[in-house]
This record gives sequence, structure tokens and C-alpha cells, in this order.
Amino acid sequence: MSGTDEAATKLDLARAYIDMGDADGARDILDEVVTEGDDGQKSEAREMLSRLA
Repeated sequence: MSGTDEAATKLDLARAYIDMGDADGARDILDEVVTEGDDGQKSEAREMLSRLA
């Protein structure tokens, strides 16, 4: 799986964690996307993190 595919999957997983109320789990995954994703994915992950803060 390429890095961008993996980051896209992690964004989906983070959304699922948020829907389940697991903000800590979502934060951990989003932090990985900020490190590993492409520019668009990093931006989306940062936006999601700001909503969790």
C-alpha cells in the first residue's frame, strides 16, 4: 500500500473513531497522517485535530 493510500485509510479510520467517541484514538491516527500523508491529507488531518481540541 502506498503512503497516500495508507494515509487515506487512516483518515477514514480516524473519522470512525470520532463517530464512536474515541477522540484519543482519533488523535493518535491523525498525528500519523500529519507525518505520513500528502499535503491535502495533512491539511485535512490538522483540521480534524483542531475540531477535537
